[in-house]
Amino acid sequence: MPAGGMGGGEAVEVYISASWKQRVRVRTLSRRLREAGLDVFDFTDPACRRTPEVPPEWFPEAFDPKLHDYKEYLRRPEWQAAVRENREALERCDAVLLLLPCGIDATADWAYAVALGKPTAVVGHPPAGERSPVHLWADEMLPDDDACIISWLRHAKGYETHAAGG
Repeated sequence: MPAGGMGGGEAVEVYISASWKQRVRVRTLSRRLREAGLDVFDFTDPACRRTPEVPPEWFPEAFDPKLHDYKEYLRRPEWQAAVRENREALERCDAVLLLLPCGIDATADWAYAVALGKPTAVVGHPPAGERSPVHLWADEMLPDDDACIISWLRHAKGYETHAAGG
């Protein structure tokens, strides 16, 4: 299994919670963290998952209460499997990064990690005009994806990495 994979019950060190719309950013950050010697759960990377990826564009029919029963709408087996796998990865991880801007699913994953007592950082900022005071639950708020993330992770969990300048 490639670096960042989850085979054999190995610990996941960093869980990246973000929007599928941020997939390129998530992959780039995952690569940087792995180069720094960290293991990463990247929900956009099929090599990290036991279940198939489920990007929203695969299910373009938006929920409509006039057409759908919400509970039944959410009962798609692929969504249930993905949510279960994300929860398990959150329970195993050592730290969680929430990349803004994002939607409710990424925020819910991050909030679950907060409730579990995991060190968390909010990275970036919401779009102009939006805000979420619950982001104050984070242990750290970082302005961008630069090396400060690696430094924070080292501090948060005492990681030893080989990153230069991180």
